[in-house]
Amino acid sequence: MDIRLKSKSTVTSGGLGVETVASSQQERARSERRLFIRVSIGVLILAPVLILIGVLSSFSLMLGLMLVIGVLVVVARRPILGFYMIACCAVVFEQFSLSTPILTDSLPIYAWPPALAGLIERPIGFFMLYILAVIVIKRWLTRQQPLLRGGAMKGPLAFFLLCVGWALVHGLTSGGIIKIIVIEIRPFWYLFMCYVLAYNLLTEKRQIRNFLWFLILCSALKSLQGVYVVLGPLHGDMKAQHDILGHEVSFFFVMVLLVLIAFFLQYRDKAQMWVIFLTLPTLLYSLEANQRRTDYVALIIGVGIVWVLTIVINPQRRKRLLIILCTCGVLGAGYVFGFAHSGGVIGEPARAIYSVFHPEGADASSNAYRDVEDFDLLYTVKENPLGMGFGKKFLQPLPLAQLATDDPTAGGNPYEYIPHNTIYWIWMRMGYIGYFALWFLFGSLIIRGCIIVKQLKDRYLQMIGMILVGAIFMEVAVAFSDYQLYFFRNVIFLGLMMGMLLKLPEIEAKEEQEKREDPDHKLVPARTPVGSQRA
Repeated sequence: MDIRLKSKSTVTSGGLGVETVASSQQERARSERRLFIRVSIGVLILAPVLILIGVLSSFSLMLGLMLVIGVLVVVARRPILGFYMIACCAVVFEQFSLSTPILTDSLPIYAWPPALAGLIERPIGFFMLYILAVIVIKRWLTRQQPLLRGGAMKGPLAFFLLCVGWALVHGLTSGGIIKIIVIEIRPFWYLFMCYVLAYNLLTEKRQIRNFLWFLILCSALKSLQGVYVVLGPLHGDMKAQHDILGHEVSFFFVMVLLVLIAFFLQYRDKAQMWVIFLTLPTLLYSLEANQRRTDYVALIIGVGIVWVLTIVINPQRRKRLLIILCTCGVLGAGYVFGFAHSGGVIGEPARAIYSVFHPEGADASSNAYRDVEDFDLLYTVKENPLGMGFGKKFLQPLPLAQLATDDPTAGGNPYEYIPHNTIYWIWMRMGYIGYFALWFLFGSLIIRGCIIVKQLKDRYLQMIGMILVGAIFMEVAVAFSDYQLYFFRNVIFLGLMMGMLLKLPEIEAKEEQEKREDPDHKLVPARTPVGSQRA
């Protein structure tokens, strides 16, 4: 059956005529050009100011300001670049300074230099707000509605943020320290903003693929930094320092390993797979040197989730995958017990996994500290069923050992306010209702993510969905023991993954529609099913 468009005004599959669509696109392009011109004029006006600042202060500050303004101009033109920049910042730049400087731990991304300290928001937070403003202004100029979309997770997120607001008010009215309250609630604000950014910016499959490229390449860069720290300043002695990079980096390393395993299970992007293979030696070396035990356990959980999802959506491979899973489980258990007390590089993952459940030496004292911390948190919850509120030290019926300064504004981890177990931290701050809101958020995300994975037809997007669901499980696992929901980098990445996961069905639908249309927007006739009355 031959289907042709009779005229240019014929209605397309989206319900709009070709001329209407073309005029709408032209108007949008004109609005974007006007916005770009205005931003460029603003830059020209600021140029003399920058030169004056450079003369009166320092040349490096002037260069920094010029770089920032250049980034703002580029993002005003293409907001999706801001999404990529935020993802790169999460993987590459440290939140805290390291004992061995590596440049990426000293740039003002998550904190201001001393001359600008005290501002209500961090540089990364202002950047997120700027991208959101660009999106809203562009849509307002082109008369698009709504100005921002929330997606299916807006309800659970709103419920959770409402509980955060309750804990904030409760903390303010019951003696909480304002500076500490701001520090505590900022990760949840970043989680929300990153979800909204990802959901509103991602529209194409290639953007998802670019995101994965940034994860792979930025993790490769961090692995090279790890090798430099060990072979350079530490002279090859990995025991001289407990960790060589930020705690959060190990999570990104195991994320890349999860991607590699997903390539073998579901779909192989050859270019990305071979790049991971090329960077695998330095990545594994740095992962081991960074000595984050929980991330090994998180990787096992993530692989298990991806494996189970593969079995569910591929019934024809179910028997073989189950056999491989059981075999790997037996071999993995044998490896852990066989190498749990051995020395050398090969045995490090086994020692790390074994020490989570049967710690020895320094690991034993670390676990003991966390056990006391968890006891204190549960005691605080029992005494404050509606939540203690933000900004106050949690109760310590069993006193904690003195690890660092208890002043979070002095640069150290505020260990008497924010514990390692950030799941219990939220429970302690927000009470039982807030604890339920947290699990409602994660539960809704995981259930919806599994449904999305099963419904997707595009194998690459389906694989991405599996990785994202597995990574969310990994985030929760690490959050029980290592500041996962407090560190900005982890929370930012989690928000981006949430928005991406929820956007996959829409991206696939757009890809399918584009395949049915030729470059001139003419519809390609769909193949008539065999047995149809029209056949």
